[in-house]
Amino acid sequence: MAYAEFSSRTIEITVISGENLQVRGKPIKSKSDLFVTVRSDLQNDSVRTKIDRDGAGFPRWNEKLVVDLSMHAAFVIVEVCLRVSSRKIKIVGTARVPVADFTAGYLPESHLQFLSYRLRDKRGDRNGVVNLSVRVKMAAGVELPSLQKQGIGVQVTVPMPETKIHGGSRGVVTGIPIWNFSYRSILFSSYINIHGKD
Repeated sequence: MAYAEFSSRTIEITVISGENLQVRGKPIKSKSDLFVTVRSDLQNDSVRTKIDRDGAGFPRWNEKLVVDLSMHAAFVIVEVCLRVSSRKIKIVGTARVPVADFTAGYLPESHLQFLSYRLRDKRGDRNGVVNLSVRVKMAAGVELPSLQKQGIGVQVTVPMPETKIHGGSRGVVTGIPIWNFSYRSILFSSYINIHGKD
């Protein structure tokens, strides 16, 4: 039997919505082309959602993206982008989501988590919020102990590279999750209404 010792894993990130998005301190106009890209901090290639044109500063995507994540990845990079023209894309805001937020500790297999992160613009100023759900998918041929299959957590140790954060030489700002149970319950209800239960 193979256990959870592998070099990469697949994560499913559903990009649900954004809130209070602005450009240069002004609300985003209606009919603006907004989309989201997602990638590992160890990759240049990203996956992206379709464009939302109806939400203005409060877009809704509700789109599932699949990302191959190295066991050495420390962050998932989420960027909300505005298509200004056919040749120009502007990054509205970025969130660096710590992988440990959805992998560390005691986790049941394929546990679905709802997370909200503040976005930062290129100057590092706050610029809205992005709402996500994340599920870690097990690699083919990998089995977990029976307790975890039953939803009883089994600790998984995730190797994390050394990273300088908050004032380090790289100037990295980590995404901060917004833990609001009532609000996350609303997000969950919205997600279930659209996708249904697994």
